[in-house]
Amino acid sequence: MATALKLPELRDIQCATEIVPPHWVDDDEIIALEGRYELLLFERFADGTLLVTPPAGWTSSSHNVELVRQVGNWARSGNPGLVMGPDGGVGFPDGALLAPDLTYISHKRWAAADHARTFAYAVPDAAFELLSVSDRIATTRRKIQTYLRNGVRLAVLIDARRRHVYVGREGDVETQDLGWIERLDCSPAMPGFVLDVAAVCEASDVVGEDADEHDSGGEHSGGHSPQT
Repeated sequence: MATALKLPELRDIQCATEIVPPHWVDDDEIIALEGRYELLLFERFADGTLLVTPPAGWTSSSHNVELVRQVGNWARSGNPGLVMGPDGGVGFPDGALLAPDLTYISHKRWAAADHARTFAYAVPDAAFELLSVSDRIATTRRKIQTYLRNGVRLAVLIDARRRHVYVGREGDVETQDLGWIERLDCSPAMPGFVLDVAAVCEASDVVGEDADEHDSGGEHSGGHSPQT
């Protein structure tokens, strides 16, 4: 069993922090670190830099649940593949080990993966990030760039607080800032799937509210055209 690095200064971190370790931290040591520093998420960039992130908080968690619900329903409706949350972990060809808030890997890509490994070593068709209060925009955009560089067909970053959506598609080097859009067409990476961005961002607003009142009095309707 791998022996985890000792990083006592991490116990009180308040936001995502990049650390350059004294040596390459492999997958087994990543697992050991998460056992030593409970509640912290450890990720690894291709150059060996570790990204350590504290819990996202209840608001971002509720956004993530809505995102997973939408993608999970779409996958079950005839689009087989693997849908994972942020605790899954994805290994990339360049050596990065990252944990998107949501990952979709099509059946075709997943069938070619090594299923015996702890983390999913398969290039996702789509990866989604939800910017939380504990995230840094520059670091999260670095993750998005890593996804695109490794062949992810659709990479999406949603900043619910600032109402911005960043999207990168197959062949892109950088993401495009779409500003605020309520719906996002995720084809062709996810055929026929239109993400209700507004529902994801408003998931935390309906806690304790009557669902019918929310539906009738909300700020958006289903009549908006999807954006690309």
